[in-house]
Amino acid sequence: MFKALKNIFTDEGTLILAVLVPLLYPLVYSFIYTNEVVTDMPVCAVDMSNTPESRNFIRAYDATPEVNVVYKAPTLAEAKQLMEEQKVHAVIYFPEDFAEHWVKMEQSPIQLYCDMGFILYYKAAYMSAMNVVLAQKHPLTAGNADPIRVHQIRTFNTIEGYGNFLLQAILPLIIQQTLLLALACEVGTRRQRGQKEIPVKRHLTIGIAYLLLYTLLSAYLLVVVPYIFNFTQTISVGNLFAYMVPMLLSMVTFALLISLFFKRRETPFIYIAFTSIILLFLTGASWPEQAMPVFWQWVAWIFPSTPAVRAFMRLNAMGADLSMVAHYLWIMLIQAVVYFALFIWIKLHLSKKYNSYSE
Repeated sequence: MFKALKNIFTDEGTLILAVLVPLLYPLVYSFIYTNEVVTDMPVCAVDMSNTPESRNFIRAYDATPEVNVVYKAPTLAEAKQLMEEQKVHAVIYFPEDFAEHWVKMEQSPIQLYCDMGFILYYKAAYMSAMNVVLAQKHPLTAGNADPIRVHQIRTFNTIEGYGNFLLQAILPLIIQQTLLLALACEVGTRRQRGQKEIPVKRHLTIGIAYLLLYTLLSAYLLVVVPYIFNFTQTISVGNLFAYMVPMLLSMVTFALLISLFFKRRETPFIYIAFTSIILLFLTGASWPEQAMPVFWQWVAWIFPSTPAVRAFMRLNAMGADLSMVAHYLWIMLIQAVVYFALFIWIKLHLSKKYNSYSE
């Protein structure tokens, strides 16, 4: 056991993947989104309508805390040039018939062009425009009717921060992906150096060593990192422990199973590293699970990250208790049993195929 732990810290590749990446990567990623809310973002307005209605809209848009209308261009081409020069990050365009549709009580078209180089720019420009639209009243109805009264109560992600939302999904995924890469890399290295299959007991010892190491790393990732960056944290110590046990068992057994398919040190990077974005979508955090095709809904349950992310988001960001995520915990336990059984079955088959060797 201690020798397996020592091997993790003495091999440069596994040390980087198993320790340094989980320690540093979430800090760097969280730091990028430290400023979760954009304020006074420079915007250009193109008012081809030049009417009281369009000017009132621009004034209301400029008054929102997220944007600042610093330019008013006569043409859309000049506004696009300002965006290309990074002088503005969004352009709001009012066509000539804006007021005409307004007076006729028809939908008045407004075009919004956003700089998609940074997702927070889009959020600031779009949400500010939508808030102004909801606040606008037609002159024939203003003062006489208020058909839709909007009253917002923000729950969970109260500041509507992108990092606060995204990190809840990424942290469990970091645990799974770094564990997969590190364990597969170490097993691939040992196979590459020897000519025979690694014995079952030795392979299991490697898995147990990673289980112990990632118990500490998971506590750091799921507790310390959100605390440092002041992300939403509602999970209790008891619930965190009850969540981590099935999560780590499913992820370690999954990593043991996957490691059987790699015989070289560098191969895991080719097949595992690129899957992170795909697995993030499959968790349902950024792509709603209800909107997924049925095929991908079933594929998502193959990976421990799917129930792990969904359970953690509910426990830590939404204040759910264990009874509300019990089905996710059971799914992870079932995954652990299935992956372990598959690992033993395939491992015994490989041991018969190749001559085992002892230390």
